Amino acid sequence: MRVLRRGLWPVALVVALVLLHAQWLPSLAWFLVRAEAPRRADAIFVLGGDQYGERILHAAALARQGFAPKVYVSGPSGIFDHYESDLSIEFARRRGYTDVTFVALENDCKSTREEAERYLPEFHRLGFQRILVVTSNFHTRRAGRIFRAVAREPEVHMIAAAAREFRPDDWWLRRQDQKNLFMEWSKTFANWIGL
Repeated sequence: MRVLRRGLWPVALVVALVLLHAQWLPSLAWFLVRAEAPRRADAIFVLGGDQYGERILHAAALARQGFAPKVYVSGPSGIFDHYESDLSIEFARRRGYTDVTFVALENDCKSTREEAERYLPEFHRLGFQRILVVTSNFHTRRAGRIFRAVAREPEVHMIAAAAREFRPDDWWLRRQDQKNLFMEWSKTFANWIGL
C-alpha cells in the first residue's frame, strides 16, 4: 500500500499541473518581460529584428508624445539588399509618422549584444544621459541585461512593444508564441551562462 501511495504522488502532481496550467504557464512568459514605463530621455533606440513594425510604431508614438526628440533605428542588412532600418522608417512614415525624426543606423549586427556594443559608446559620445530602448515584450529582460552589462552610461530604460506573436497570458495556445517563448528562454539561458 505504501509503494502504491508513493507511485501516485507523481501522477497527482502531473494531473494538478495539467488542470492548473492556465495559472502557472503565464509566469513562464511574464518572466521574460521586464519593461518600464516610458520617461523623458535623450533618445529612443529601436532594436532590429521586428518583421511586423511593432517596435518602430511604438517608438514613433513615444517620440510624438515628447519622450525624446529622435528615434534611432538599428537595422541590419540582408533583407533583399535593404537595411531593416530603412524599411522600418519607411513603414512608420506610411503609417502617418511623418512628423517624427528618425535616424537610420545601418549595420551588420547579428545580435543584441553587437547592437549594444556598437551603439552605446556612440550614444555616450553624443552626450546622451538616458535612452529608451524599444524592443518586443518578450525580449526586454534579456536585452536590458545585455545593455546594462555592456555600459553603465547612458542610462538604459527598456520599453516593451506589444508583439502580436507573443501574448504572455495564453502563449501556449498559438504555435508562433510557443516558438518565441522557447527561443527567448534558450537565449536567456545562454546569456546566463555566458554564451
